[in-house]
Amino acid sequence: MSRTIKRYFFTLSLVCVICGSSLWAFSFTWAPIDPLFREPLADPFAKSTTFRYLAVLDESSVPDSILIADSEENAYTQIPYDDRKLHEYWHMKSAGNIGVLRFDLSSVVLEGYIQGGLNTVFQKKGSINALGFDGMYGAGASVNVYDLVTITAGFHHFSGHWGDEILSDVLERNTELDFWSDDATKRLVEYTRGNSWIAGISIQPSPAWRTYVIAELPMRSAWIRPGVHVPPQTVRPGSEDSQFDHITGQEGITDTNVYDDSYKAWRVQAGAELRFPILSVGSIFVATDVQAHQDGQTKHMVGMYDKENPWEWTFSIGGGFEFNQGILNRKLRLEVFYHDGRFPLLNYFFQRSRYLTIGLSING
Repeated sequence: MSRTIKRYFFTLSLVCVICGSSLWAFSFTWAPIDPLFREPLADPFAKSTTFRYLAVLDESSVPDSILIADSEENAYTQIPYDDRKLHEYWHMKSAGNIGVLRFDLSSVVLEGYIQGGLNTVFQKKGSINALGFDGMYGAGASVNVYDLVTITAGFHHFSGHWGDEILSDVLERNTELDFWSDDATKRLVEYTRGNSWIAGISIQPSPAWRTYVIAELPMRSAWIRPGVHVPPQTVRPGSEDSQFDHITGQEGITDTNVYDDSYKAWRVQAGAELRFPILSVGSIFVATDVQAHQDGQTKHMVGMYDKENPWEWTFSIGGGFEFNQGILNRKLRLEVFYHDGRFPLLNYFFQRSRYLTIGLSING
């Protein structure tokens, strides 16, 4: 055997002896259903499956209007569709956040993730109409270090859709309305963020408590609605045309207000979670979530943007009981939450509500 070959085998053996324990610590999982970066417990839009009773706490919180763009008035206008002042609803969400291709290197774990779901709210009484539907999806990657810190990054999509029954009620009450003809002077206003960059960090020193921060920023090339929410530097996907001009043009409004370079339509979210184990059954948990929307600086009205305007805030707090890990690493929770902020349907971003939810949630 030549001296070169002997030297090669000696070096290889030395590396294996020194690093052997690390090499054998490596493991791989195709599709771990429990992601490294778990969904926030108190976030109304978390990618978890939920069934909740929702009660608004005052008349000003009741979602009873849609938002339209009126080109004749050059303004966004609310049009009522229900004067019953209903206070009770069903909030339902079918969603999942799943890890894929997990690489475990002992002290460092890396995985991809996919997530998505549908979100809706139904009236509890009367005609039991669906107020609307939201579509949500995303994908990215997460890394966990020493079971202490998890960092995640990827893309995220939000899109709101009005309920057909709600639109039917609007048109029955306002027979002159026509949203879809070429010469319509009134257009439906919807909320869309398709797509955005999203990143977050979660710190969990022990199974008993966790804190996190998440930030979401629309891509330079993205679909964003309504028009006044669009950062001026955003372009239409597949072109370099101004998305601000395109969307406001579709809505039939003109906004000559000058947007500051600092306006990017950020959404920033932070929260904390505490768990108190109860024997081997599960844990009592307490959770809070706070979100800040930079698009609040527009006041959701034409010509009202000002960099000195405050961001819009949403606050959630509550708790319940979480059963220990079950089949397929799913967790079932009984929960009660108080919310103060936007109603939990995207197209009702203009509706400030104080409401209480009671129900069941799986995973998250």
